[in-house]
Amino acid sequence: MSRLRTSQGGQQANAGQQRRNRAIGASSAVAAFLAFGMAPLATAPPAQADLEDLFDFSWFNELFAPADTTAALELAPGAADGLGFDMTSLIDQWFYTPMHMGIQAWITSDFGEMINNSINQMAGLYLIGNGIDGTALNPDGGAAGLWLGDGGAGWDSDAAGVAGGDGGDAGWFGNGGAGGDGGAGADGGMGGIGGAFMGNGGAGGAGGSAITAGFGGGDGGDGGAAAAWFFGQGGAGGVGGNGSNGAAGTFLNGGNGNGGAGGNGGTGGDGGRSGYTFGNGGKAGAGGTAGNGGDGAEGTAINVNGGNGGAAGSGGAGGVGGVKFDGNYGSAGADGAGRDGATGGDGGDGFKDAGGYHGNGGNAGRGGAGADGSITGAGGDGGHGGTGISGGNGGDAGGGGSATGSNAGGAAGNGGAGGDATGAAGILGVAGNGGSGGYGGSSATGNGGAGGSGGAGGNGATDDDAIQTIGGNGGYGGGGGSAYTSGNGGSGANGGDGGTGTLKGGNGGTGGGGSYSQLGAGGTAGQGGNGGDATGWDDGSGTLFSQGGDGGTGGWANGGGIAADGGNGGAGGNGAATGVSIGGNGGAGGSGGSGQQTSLGGSTPPGGDGGAGGAGGHGTAIGGNGGTGGAGGTGGAGGTGGAGGAGGNSAGTAIEAGNPFGLAAGSEHAGNGGNGGLGGTGFNATYGNGDPGGNGGAGGAGGTGGGAVDGGNGGNGGTGGEGGGDGGKGGLGGAATGTGDGGNGGNGGTGGIGGVGIEGVSALDLLTGEGKPEVGGDGGDGQAGGAGGDGGAGGTAVSGDGGQGGNAGSGGGGGNGGRGGVGGTDAQGNGLAGGNGGDGGAGGTAGSAGAGGASTSGNAGAAGNSALDGNGGKGGDGGGGGNGAAGKDGSTSANAAGGNGTDGGKGGVGGNGGNGGTSGTGTAGNGGWGGSGGRGGTGGAGGTGGVDASGKGLNGGNAGNGGVGGAAGHGGDGGASTTVTAGNQGNDGGGGYGGTGGAGGNGGAGTDGASAPNAAGTDGQTGGNGGAGGKGGAGGTSDAGPGGLGGSGGTGGQGGSGGDGGNGGTSKAGDGLDGGNGAGGGNGGTGGVAGAGGASTSGTAGSDGSAGSGGSGGSGGGGGKGGTAQGVGNTGGDGGDGADGGNGGAPTGPGGSGGAAGQGGTGTGGATNGSAGTGGSDGQPGS
Repeated sequence: MSRLRTSQGGQQANAGQQRRNRAIGASSAVAAFLAFGMAPLATAPPAQADLEDLFDFSWFNELFAPADTTAALELAPGAADGLGFDMTSLIDQWFYTPMHMGIQAWITSDFGEMINNSINQMAGLYLIGNGIDGTALNPDGGAAGLWLGDGGAGWDSDAAGVAGGDGGDAGWFGNGGAGGDGGAGADGGMGGIGGAFMGNGGAGGAGGSAITAGFGGGDGGDGGAAAAWFFGQGGAGGVGGNGSNGAAGTFLNGGNGNGGAGGNGGTGGDGGRSGYTFGNGGKAGAGGTAGNGGDGAEGTAINVNGGNGGAAGSGGAGGVGGVKFDGNYGSAGADGAGRDGATGGDGGDGFKDAGGYHGNGGNAGRGGAGADGSITGAGGDGGHGGTGISGGNGGDAGGGGSATGSNAGGAAGNGGAGGDATGAAGILGVAGNGGSGGYGGSSATGNGGAGGSGGAGGNGATDDDAIQTIGGNGGYGGGGGSAYTSGNGGSGANGGDGGTGTLKGGNGGTGGGGSYSQLGAGGTAGQGGNGGDATGWDDGSGTLFSQGGDGGTGGWANGGGIAADGGNGGAGGNGAATGVSIGGNGGAGGSGGSGQQTSLGGSTPPGGDGGAGGAGGHGTAIGGNGGTGGAGGTGGAGGTGGAGGAGGNSAGTAIEAGNPFGLAAGSEHAGNGGNGGLGGTGFNATYGNGDPGGNGGAGGAGGTGGGAVDGGNGGNGGTGGEGGGDGGKGGLGGAATGTGDGGNGGNGGTGGIGGVGIEGVSALDLLTGEGKPEVGGDGGDGQAGGAGGDGGAGGTAVSGDGGQGGNAGSGGGGGNGGRGGVGGTDAQGNGLAGGNGGDGGAGGTAGSAGAGGASTSGNAGAAGNSALDGNGGKGGDGGGGGNGAAGKDGSTSANAAGGNGTDGGKGGVGGNGGNGGTSGTGTAGNGGWGGSGGRGGTGGAGGTGGVDASGKGLNGGNAGNGGVGGAAGHGGDGGASTTVTAGNQGNDGGGGYGGTGGAGGNGGAGTDGASAPNAAGTDGQTGGNGGAGGKGGAGGTSDAGPGGLGGSGGTGGQGGSGGDGGNGGTSKAGDGLDGGNGAGGGNGGTGGVAGAGGASTSGTAGSDGSAGSGGSGGSGGGGGKGGTAQGVGNTGGDGGDGADGGNGGAPTGPGGSGGAAGQGGTGTGGATNGSAGTGGSDGQPGS
């Protein structure tokens, strides 16, 4: 709780203070000081001492150095633990408590009061002394002295609705004052704060308990904080006040007869914070008790109906323990306990006199909720409905409190019973329904709380078959509380049973669901309540009519680390043994819980089994049908489906028109058996073997038919779960004991389909898509299909015909095989083989047909129809072979020929397809397709040629050849079948494509001739030849599939250009010198040969690849220009000749351009100019 705090001034107090030890004589004080080593007090100055002696505080400083505790205080924390107590306890017991007692003895002694008053007066401040206690006029306790003393206690309120006073705060050394208790229904006061150096927080005051009906209790006060730097314990929180019970209902003075609501319990106060270095947090206060709901008033002659019961109050929550503020010594305080919810008030009975009831019963009040918190409260029970002509409904229960931390969630309360109904002449009496059970409280890391049971439906409380009554329905069972992580889930509770009646019994309540847990066990599911019996009602015709109530549905189980089973359905109620009676239907079973799935097969826990269906009730005319079994839960292995309930018997009594049920004449029959539940699906993991599916549940037996009534039919077996679960067996047909025919047997359930095989692991890096040096993984085999269930035998007969046998269940289809993984690439660049496909699973065998029922004097029943085995699964496809890696390019150098490129890697072989699954009488599975061969790698390019020391261009490198494509995988064989078509052979895969040849390297360019001022130009150097293009890789082969396409040849390299001639200079005589001749260009490289198409034995051969183009010839070098004459009458130099261009490479490479002729030099003074050189011819194209 939190309230504004006030304080009143402190003074030296010698009056007795509440909750604190008081009057200790002066002699006792001196003795105490001597005992604790405080020797200076033995020589303290007398009262008539000089003024300077009065202000000698050496004795004060020595108060805090007791000689006999020094050694103990020097213990390390580990040493203290070894002695059986911690350092905080040692400080408290051997240091603080003795010192505090000594100081209190001093403060409260006559001599101490005299000295302290003198010091306080001279200082003008309240330095030493206790705070005064609170009063009604000033409720809060006063503050202690700034140096020494305890805070005053808060006032204990004696006035209803008025809160207690807060405790006063301590100064430097001392305890905070205790908070005062609250008045009736009011909050307790807060404890005072402890001393700044040493001191405990004051305890919180208790909340006041309510004294007025239906009022809630006050909250407990929070404990005071220990603000001490050295040592201090947090104050304890006050307990919450109790809520009062609701007032009983009354019709007096204009009352409505309804009971009043109960008051809620008050919340416990929080514990105070600990000191910094040493100290514990304060213990929290417990919550207050809740008040029960008031009972409804009984009906009167004026107000004939009973009053309703009041709702109950909720339990008070416990406070939160004080925190450990800091430091290494001490701990947090304990949390306070939460309280249970209270019980709802009962509904009042209707007015009754000697002639019986004249009014209806009142409805009951609901139960109160349990408190949430660290320590939870349980939910309260609902009240009981009142009795009357019609009964009142039972009250719903309160839920359990939700827990924090590892504590368990609170258990829920139970639903109240419905009130009985007596009916009256000509008046239908309907009994009250049972109240629903509460839900269990959840827990963060602990176990979930259990749900509460549903209340029983009220009965038709009369033996007079002339009065018509109907039983009340049972209440729903409460679900368990969730355990979110490591704890176990809470259990669901059972549904309430339906009540009895003369005409009709009440229906059973549904069972509560078990709760979920991530790692622990899932909660158990509750059972459905049984339907109520009917005793018979005479409508005045002399015939008794009656109908049993239906059974309740079983609760479903939730998932968990360990899955729980579903709850069973409740049995249908029976009709009366005489007259025309109808049995109630059985309730359906609940579904099993799912195992918490993981990413790897085999590690997932199995699913829970489905609950069994309830049996149908017996009747003279109609037997009730059995309930359907619940489905098995999914998980590792799937859970088994629940069995169907048996049908109820019919004695053969005929139904005539005009009956109170509205049934057609002649509609009498025995009950049919319930169908079995479905099997749960097994978990197919991404990597790992799949888990098996659960088996289907067996069908229930049909009920027996008497007289002319046929026996009931057996229920069908449940289908097996995916993963190859077996189908359930069909139920037996019911026997006919009179002239009727036997019931038909139930059909067998179909087997579950087998799980699909896992896909093989591909040897590819998921991030880069590049192949790893591994072969592809093989695909997993498909699971076999489950066996079909046997048909149930037909029912026997005496003079009628025997029942027909149930049909056999078909076998489940086999699962398909998994695909093989794609191959990777080895260290040499060659592709690796793809994985083989998995085989398809075998089809499951069919069940046996049920035998026809025998007859004593009639015809025997025919046997059921047979069924086919399940189809075989398809084989998995083979994985593709890995692609070859590209060859490396040749090196390029400035002064050497170009390096040759390396060949591309070979493609990997494709994986084989898996074989198809077999089947006895069904269709066999087809074989899987073979995987395609991997693509050959591209050849590496040739490197560009450089230039030698003389300036001549060097040849380019030859390119690498393309890799050969991988061979195709073979298709899988088709599965065999005994009586039907066998499976088809799978297709072979296609051969891999051949790799493309690399491009030839270019030739190096020739160096130009040199030009000098007084010399003829030098000739240029020839260019290098281009490298040859790589050969295309051959396509991969295949037996029946298409061959692979051949790879294309690589392009030849380009010839290098010839160098130009140098320009001529001028001689010393002044004549121009001749220019240099250009050099020839290099020839283009030959194009690569086309790769051959892959061969195929019976399929289409692959096409050849395209040949590579020849490289271009290099350009011829141009002639150098003749030198220009200088002076008068000197001749110009002749120009150099251009060189021929290089020839193009085969095929179709273009020739290089011829070099241009050099210009002649210019003469002077009319002298002759130099002649122009001859141009070069173009190179020949490649042939």
